[in-house]
Amino acid sequence: MSFPSHASRRQALALAGAGFLAACTKAGATTLVVGDQKGGIQALLDASGQLKEIPYRIEWTQFPNAAPLIEALGAGAIDTGLGGDAPFIYSLQADAGVKAISAFRAKGASTTVMVPRGSSIARFDDLLGRRVATPRGSIGHYVLLAGLKRLKRPFNAIDIKFLNPSDGRAALTSGAVDAWAIWDPYAAIGELSDGMRILPIDNSLTPGLAFVYGTDASLENKRPLLVDFASRLAAARRWSEVNRDAYAQMLTSQTGVPIAATKRYVGRSVLVPAPIDAGLIAEEQQIADVFHEGGLLTRPISVASHFQTL
Repeated sequence: MSFPSHASRRQALALAGAGFLAACTKAGATTLVVGDQKGGIQALLDASGQLKEIPYRIEWTQFPNAAPLIEALGAGAIDTGLGGDAPFIYSLQADAGVKAISAFRAKGASTTVMVPRGSSIARFDDLLGRRVATPRGSIGHYVLLAGLKRLKRPFNAIDIKFLNPSDGRAALTSGAVDAWAIWDPYAAIGELSDGMRILPIDNSLTPGLAFVYGTDASLENKRPLLVDFASRLAAARRWSEVNRDAYAQMLTSQTGVPIAATKRYVGRSVLVPAPIDAGLIAEEQQIADVFHEGGLLTRPISVASHFQTL
C-alpha cells in the first residue's frame, strides 16, 4: 500500500490499522485476552509506548505466577501470556495445546535462591538437607533440581516445599523454611524489605529463557493479533534494555513495588529477544529430561512439537 506524499505518518498508521482491524473483525477476532504477572508485560508495553495505536482491544488478566497462567491458557480462558520456560515445560504433559511462539533470554541473573541475612548457608551445597520453598514446576524448582543433578545428588537431597511466591516469602521470613528459590521482582523485594540475602549460584544452571505463549485455538483464530502483539513486546524488550530507569519508574507506578526494588532488579537483569532455533529447543529438552528424572513429568516429553514460530 502507498500513501500520498502529504499523508502524515499518523494517517498512514490509522489506515493500516483500520485494514488490520477489518481483517481481524472478518475473522471474528478483535480482542486479545492476555495473561500477565506482577511487574509484567503490561507495565513494559505501557512504558515503552507500545500500547499506543493498537488496532484491537487487549483484555488483561493477572496471575501470581506462570503456572496458573498456563493452566488458564490450556482451559481457553486467555489467548496468550508470557512466563518462564520451566513452567511451560512442566505443563506439556497435560497436552493442552499450549505453544511457545516467541522467546526472550535474560541478560543477567534472573532467578536465584534467597536466604535470611544471618543464615549460615553460603553456597548451593549448603542447601542439602535444608527446607527450600519454591512454586512447583517453576524455574526456581528447576534450579534446585539442576543443581542437585550437577552435584550428583538425589533429587530428594533438598527438602523442597511447594509454595506460591507470596507464601514462600512468608515462610522464609517466619523461619518455616531455610531458603527460597525465586525470581525478580520477588527477590529484590525480599532483599530490600525483609533483609534477605542472595545465595551465589551458577547462572548456567538455567537457560534464563521466557516465552510468549499461544494456543492451538488462538493461533488459528487470532494469529494476526498474536503476530502484532509479539512484535510490540519484542520492541518493548529492546527499549527496556536501554531505558532501565524509565522502565523501573513505570513498574513502580503500575505495581506499587518500591522504586528501590524495581531499580535493583531492572538494573541487574532484562529479557531480550532470542530466536527459537535448534539450540534453544535443545536447552528446553534438557529441562524436560530433568523434570522427568525428578518425577515431575510422568512420562518423557519431546518438546520440539510444542514450539511454533509466528
